[in-house]
Order: sequence, then structure tokens, then C-alpha cells
Amino acid sequence: MLTLSVTYRDVDRTPYLFLLRDCAKMRGLDLEIVRYDMSRLTSGPTGHDWGDLLIDGEIDVIAENYWGLQSYRARGLPLVCVASTSSRWLEKLLVGPGIRSIGDLRGKRFALRSPGPQALLPQLWAADIGLGSSIEFLTYSDREYGRMGHWRKVLEGECDACFVTNLYADDALAAGLRELPYEPYPFEGGTVTLTTTEETAAHRADAVQTLVDSAFDASELFRTDPARVVGIMRSECAELLGEHFGALDETRLIRLQEILRDELSDQPVPTPEGVSIARRIRLGSAPELQRYNPMIMWDLGFARRAIEKRSSR
Repeated sequence: MLTLSVTYRDVDRTPYLFLLRDCAKMRGLDLEIVRYDMSRLTSGPTGHDWGDLLIDGEIDVIAENYWGLQSYRARGLPLVCVASTSSRWLEKLLVGPGIRSIGDLRGKRFALRSPGPQALLPQLWAADIGLGSSIEFLTYSDREYGRMGHWRKVLEGECDACFVTNLYADDALAAGLRELPYEPYPFEGGTVTLTTTEETAAHRADAVQTLVDSAFDASELFRTDPARVVGIMRSECAELLGEHFGALDETRLIRLQEILRDELSDQPVPTPEGVSIARRIRLGSAPELQRYNPMIMWDLGFARRAIEKRSSR
């Protein structure tokens, strides 16, 4: 049987990854899914240096967001991405009293969550819609306010708005914040991006192709077979997810599956707009990306073959 080791950091990824493992097994690929101890890495939870795990051959695939990994490719190191499960910003815009439209954010305070892209992307979004210079951004750390807890600063009136990841928005809405719709905003690789090395992609091409084929299967099954996904969550993910969500009953598991389902792209293939934004959010802290073409990091030959095989079924 073909084998690949796959590592991840965030337990929120486990419903998709464990379904991916099941799909891969049905295709003859054994995926060893390993949660990595990020405390080993000097960059902390953003993962700016955990591409070393791939370069050193300690693992075969990273199944996480990839925005911090771009620096490896920009420096000439041979990392490649082969699939991405979502190509848009997966956050709800939550507001306090008095905010009825996007224009009402002008001159207001906006709460940012640190660490992660949530500390950077809202500022880029605001600039792109013409509000950047008029909004005051205040950053709040998870270490101080709890995971995704920055929304409480809006509830308390210290800020007027914030983005909150879809999985964590229900509590904020129940507490009294209101969702303000906004136009979809591209962002590549905010959930599971499959990143490996050129050597693995070339010398273990059969395994990587099967991995990508399985990603197409998993993205489809997440939408079409919710009972199967909830079953995996119940039997394999509940304890891990409990680290972030507490004890999970059946109703809560179904709700989490629905949220994750709605975040997935129809196919695990990136968009140029999403890839561009993933580069732009790091330009201020990663000068090596200034002259870097982010499309170089993507090897979509595996996805093309997966699409060809699925279209001929």
C-alpha cells in the first residue's frame, strides 16, 4: 500500500482530515495523520518555519494553511502546494449597535485577533474597499482573551466590529452581536492546503496523485454524505474538537459539520485571486515576497488529472 505522513496543527481541521484519510484508504493510500507539536518551532503558532519539517524529510505533507510557508518558495526552497480546500475568507463580520452598513465602519474601531491571518487580512480587506485609513484597528491576543475571544471587545463597546471565524461565531451572535453581510473576499489556503516538496511530488507521484484524488472525494462527500462525516466526528474527532468547543452533543456536531461543509470550495483547487491575497497579507513582514510570483508554488497537474478522471466517470 502507498503511504504518506500528513501533519496538522489545528484540531478544527480534523473532520476533513479524518474523512480524507478514509477516502485515501479506499484508494489504496495509507495516510498517517499526525498532530504536530508547534512548541518545537521558533516561530510559534503562525508556522512560518515549519516548512523545515518538509525540507528535512521528517514528514511528507503539511495539511494546514500555507500563507506562512510562501517564504520558503520565495527563498528558492522546493515546497509545492497540490490542493486547497477553500479560496475565500471564512469569517463573519460581526458588529455592535449603530453599524448598519459597511460604510458605517468609517471612523470606527475594529478588533483584530492575534496570532494568525486575522491580525492582517481585515486591514487589507478594509483598504481594498476604500476604508483602510478611516478605521482604527486594535489587536487582542488569544492568550489574554481566549481563542477567538476578541469579539468580546465589541460586545463591551470598546470596539465596533470584528471578523470571527465561522466556527466560533455562534457564541458571539448569541451574546448579542449582529452579522453584517459583505461581499465574498478571496483568500487561499485558510483551512487545509496540501503542501509537500518537489522531491516527494516527483518520486512518490502515485501517492501524491492518490492524495489529491482523495481530496476531491473528501470535499464532495463532506457536502453529500453528512451522516458519514458526523459519524467520523463523533468517533474520532470529538475529544480533539472538545479542546476548543467543550463537550459536544449530537446537535453541536451536526452544526459544526454544516459550518465546515459550507466553507469548502466545490473542488480543492486554488483561485488566482485567493493566492494573490495570501501573498499580499505578508508583504509587510516578509520582504522576500516583494518580487515573488506565488503561482510558482502551485503544482496543479495532480488536480488536473483528478478532474479528468472524475469527468470521465
